[in-house]
Amino acid sequence: MEGETAAIHALHSDGATRKRIQSLGLFEGRRICVVARAPFSGPLLVEDVATGARVMIARDLAENIEMESRAPEGR
Repeated sequence: MEGETAAIHALHSDGATRKRIQSLGLFEGRRICVVARAPFSGPLLVEDVATGARVMIARDLAENIEMESRAPEGR
């Protein structure tokens, strides 16, 4: 969902796919926010919460990323 923030729990890929995901700055433990979703199964725009860096990631790559949601602060 757009605006949703979560931590990357695991990358379920090896080799070139894993390296590609990591080259975008997406690593286990990193908190990211989905900023926008392109229509028709297009890419996702995600933002690293800590650095503010934004990257577009293809949905087929995103399917290899397991996210771990976190309860909102103050709960």
